[in-house]
Amino acid sequence: ERVDRVGEWRAVVGLPRARADALPGQLSGGQRQRVAIARALALDPGLVVADEPTSALDVSVRAQILNLLLDLKERLGLALVFVSHDIQTVRRMSDRVITMYLGRIVEETPADRVTDQARHPYTRALFSATPGLLDPIDPIPLTGPVPSATRPPSGCPFRTRCWKADESCAGSMPDFSAASRPGHRFRCHHPVEEDESTRDLARQEP
Repeated sequence: ERVDRVGEWRAVVGLPRARADALPGQLSGGQRQRVAIARALALDPGLVVADEPTSALDVSVRAQILNLLLDLKERLGLALVFVSHDIQTVRRMSDRVITMYLGRIVEETPADRVTDQARHPYTRALFSATPGLLDPIDPIPLTGPVPSATRPPSGCPFRTRCWKADESCAGSMPDFSAASRPGHRFRCHHPVEEDESTRDLARQEP
């Protein structure tokens, strides 16, 4: 039964039969990642946390693994938490995007609104720094010290680098505020206006 089960999952994640008895050192990076995915899914989880699952792979293999994860998510009805610094990949893989700064959630937004309708300054700055070929923009300039993760500043942790920060930001971390669309919320005393373009923000002086 165990051999049959291994064979089933090998096929599900797209590993060739010829690789069934291979040692780890005989597998490519993409094949090893498929093995890791199969091992996780063999437990029949309802939730999978994928922490930087493509960071060590080249571009072509990365696309194959991402497509596999999307296919498995739909086919098996999985909830997938995708953790990554690759912003374009986050948009592609996600229904909802959560932006964190120094371990604090600062914004939660539907994926289709995260680029140009995000309300938190850090979310806008983060996405502006992603290179784009079709409609490139300059990154939003950030100045000021990067705070310590073990000794974060008072109030909003992003305030030391935020161009909108004032005394109120140092005084307290704001509660979540709801945006105009359901499922979109943010924590900021001075949020970016919803109709303010990221391109205009990138042109301004910090």
